[in-house]
Amino acid sequence: MLIGSTRRGLGIVAASLVFLGCATVASATQKFGPLEISGNLQSQELIRHSDPSTYQLIQQRNTARIRIDWDWIQRNGKWLDRFDFSDLIESSHLFLLYRGVYDSVYDYTPNTREKREFTGERTDRRFDSLNDYDKGARDALKFENVLREAYVDIKFRHNFSVRAGRQQIIWGESDGFRLLDRANSLDLSWHFQQELPPPAFGFDDLRMPFWMIKGLYDAGSIGSWSNVFAEAYWNPGDWSPNKVTFLPNPWGVRLGNPLENPRNGAFFRPFRAHRLMNGTSLFRQGNYDRNPIDNSQFGIRFNGVTGSDTPILPQGMQLQIGYLYQRFNGGGGASTEAAVARGIKPTQAGIEHTNDLIAKGTLPVEFYAPYIHTVGIAANYFDEFTKIVWRSEQAFDFGLPFYSCGHSPSAIAKQGRCVRESTYAPFLPGIRNQDVWSGLIAFDRPTWFRPLNKKTTFFLTGQFFWTYMVEKSKSTIGGLDLPTVTRPLNQDPPLSYRDDVHRWEMLTTFAILGFYRGGSLVPSMVYLLDPVNSYSQEVVWGVDYFVTPNVGVNIAQRFIINPTREINFEPWGLGGLNRGRSETGVRLTYQF
Repeated sequence: MLIGSTRRGLGIVAASLVFLGCATVASATQKFGPLEISGNLQSQELIRHSDPSTYQLIQQRNTARIRIDWDWIQRNGKWLDRFDFSDLIESSHLFLLYRGVYDSVYDYTPNTREKREFTGERTDRRFDSLNDYDKGARDALKFENVLREAYVDIKFRHNFSVRAGRQQIIWGESDGFRLLDRANSLDLSWHFQQELPPPAFGFDDLRMPFWMIKGLYDAGSIGSWSNVFAEAYWNPGDWSPNKVTFLPNPWGVRLGNPLENPRNGAFFRPFRAHRLMNGTSLFRQGNYDRNPIDNSQFGIRFNGVTGSDTPILPQGMQLQIGYLYQRFNGGGGASTEAAVARGIKPTQAGIEHTNDLIAKGTLPVEFYAPYIHTVGIAANYFDEFTKIVWRSEQAFDFGLPFYSCGHSPSAIAKQGRCVRESTYAPFLPGIRNQDVWSGLIAFDRPTWFRPLNKKTTFFLTGQFFWTYMVEKSKSTIGGLDLPTVTRPLNQDPPLSYRDDVHRWEMLTTFAILGFYRGGSLVPSMVYLLDPVNSYSQEVVWGVDYFVTPNVGVNIAQRFIINPTREINFEPWGLGGLNRGRSETGVRLTYQF
């Protein structure tokens, strides 16, 4: 849904400036008995500096959020103080969250050109500027006007509660990269996964809320276990994949749209097509209908805290075991390189079907989002001796789709490389299902550094992620560097897929937060390192300063580092996929 005009978008900016200017006399959250209204107005500016001599304004995003909390059934069991549900319902809460966004870079279209894609190929000058979009396309990118969350919490008698409506469901222990936190897809079009460092941002702004039903049964204590509960959710058909954009969008994937870019987009060459087969759309719609029968997602988890008599496990450990059944939506590590498009098997019937599709202007490829099974476990434990909270999370995905030379008669392996011998069906390599194990070990600890701060501790947190492809086939290849029609098949050396999936992928992160002036000044630093792919790195520092309880300022810089000159197909979004995208950001926030 779009805000109707540029004038209305500029109105958001004007209102933001007025409220920020009046912040010193503004009142706090508005409360009217059981009804509470709050929100914020925010303006963020980002400047990219890929090298010391180059500066690009790539974002001027203005956001308005309005939140409503209404305890419409309180402890007396009466709804709106009139209708009595006390025999069935203990309490109920209504939550609404609106978000409106206007990014002015799509109006005055500054220079956001990038010379090369992450694969090393030059970008196409025929479509490398925001001016190359027509007005309708820019309007779709610059505006958002949506009731983002809208749900009802109902707490029934006898320890059972339900949340129903448009919502986010957050599971697991990881920060920054998600292992079990998969109920909601991500909007990666604004700022990729870079809404960091904490405490200002996180995945709450990046998740795409869906219409879902979640139920929780609180069993209290069972034997030596306490805080025992079972929680399950059902998405009855509202799921959609991660939202992804491409160049020339300032924070799109650093690649021309593989279907629509003029240089090598599959819609232009060699088939002159204008749609994918089976009614699918890349990163938007797979070969399914958006209804409860064809597109349901489901998850369940069990939680408990160990007691003194729990065998093997230490006392006080919180343990969660869960199961997810949903369409595959990407992730970190090897999962990022999984197949997202599928062609037609090059049998005689497949070739005939391919010819028929091409004659009708249809590319013989479909966006592929199969169901997968995921089993996971998460735990956290506070160690009294070291004063550390240890966190762990494990996920085992069954049957993730990966491209494979060995499963396509028109793509064979030569001297360890996958070589496509025909541009005919299936147009893509074949697909092989692989099991993938993903894991996390992390720690959190408040620590004194008295020379830096004599009053409060610093908060330290570190994480180590990995993914492991079980029984990896030698023919398995990644999806980050698929061939394009501009690379001739008779070239020397022959066409090969450079993105070789590693059996192991790893990432380590470390962050530190400090608190000064009673918590009104919060400096932070985040460091990320990929030891597998050319030691790609990212360093982020930021400072949050609350001028008043209602007005905050954030200044942050992100430095994305690739120590080598090599083309790097790392899957985490660091110095390979986002090389050259270092930036400085300033954000103003007024809370009410």
